[in-house]
Amino acid sequence: MADNNLAQISKLLDDKLEPIKKILDKHGKLLKSLKKDQDTMLNMLDKEQMEQGKRLKQVEEHLDITSPSF
Repeated sequence: MADNNLAQISKLLDDKLEPIKKILDKHGKLLKSLKKDQDTMLNMLDKEQMEQGKRLKQVEEHLDITSPSF
């Protein structure tokens, strides 16, 4: 009898939790996608900043000037 009640309770909980699990899974996939996009954008910005730093250094060397240190 107790095993039967536990099985019924377990099934009821599984049924009630299934929509929540689906929603969490959907949001988890969306968060992973956003994280991947964020990482891609940050890598692009880092690369761009490094390239601009190199160009600035070349211009400074060409003009024989130094940038102020902050």
